Amino acid sequence: MKPARILNRILSLIRSGNGEFWLEQHQFGSRVAELTLPRHAYFEARAWIGRMISPKRRRPKQALLQIGSGLNRLPQFENIDFYFAYRGEDRHVGHDIRRPLPYDDNSFDGAFSEHTLEHMYPADAMTLLAEVARVLKPGAVFRCSVPDLGKYVRFYEGGTSSGEFAMFGSGCEAFWNLTQNHLHRSVWDGTMLKTQMLAHGFSHAEEASFGQGQDPRLIVDLEHRAWESLYVEGRK
Repeated sequence: MKPARILNRILSLIRSGNGEFWLEQHQFGSRVAELTLPRHAYFEARAWIGRMISPKRRRPKQALLQIGSGLNRLPQFENIDFYFAYRGEDRHVGHDIRRPLPYDDNSFDGAFSEHTLEHMYPADAMTLLAEVARVLKPGAVFRCSVPDLGKYVRFYEGGTSSGEFAMFGSGCEAFWNLTQNHLHRSVWDGTMLKTQMLAHGFSHAEEASFGQGQDPRLIVDLEHRAWESLYVEGRK
C-alpha cells in the first residue's frame, strides 16, 4: 500500500467529528481555528509520519527558498511547507519547519516567507530564523513578511488605516483576528523581527515595504496581503 493511503487511513481515525480542517473566511466567534485535541492529534500525526518517510537531507533543486509556500508555489523557488498540506501538480517539499531544515549550510542564494512566522510559537519561530540563516549563502537576503502588529494598534487607537480594516466591526475584533484567528500563535512588529534576526545569525536587518527590497528576485509579495503586512529583510 502506498504511504499516502496508509496516512489517510491513520488520519481518518483521529479526525474531529466534522472533519473540517480548512480555515473559513473571517467571522468573529468562528470556532474553526480553535486548537482542539483531535485537531492537535491530527497535526502531530502528520508531522510524525512525515518525519518518518521524508529524507533527512535534500539537495536543492532551485537557488531560492520559499518557506510556508501554501498554494502560492513559486517556479524559481524551492517551495517548502508542512507535510501533506496541499495537493496538485506543483508539489512542495514536505517538512515540519519547527525542525532543522533539510539542507546543508550555505545552500541558497536567497529566501522568502510570507505570513508563516505568525503561525509558530516564538521559540519555534526563532529556531526557524536561525535555520534560514544557516542554509543561506554569505551575503544572501531573507525577505520575511508577517501581519504588522503596529498597523493593528493604530487601527485600534482610531488612527487612519488601510480600507481593508473596515471588515472589522471594532478594534477588539481586529485584535482577535490577529492573535487568535487563523491558528496564529505569535505577533510581530518591526523591532521584534529585526531583533530576532540579528540574534539568530543575520548580520543586518531592516524594514522594507511592499514591492521594494534588496534582491529583486525576492520581490514576490502577494498584493492582497499588503494592507496588513510588515516586511523585514535580514542579510546573512
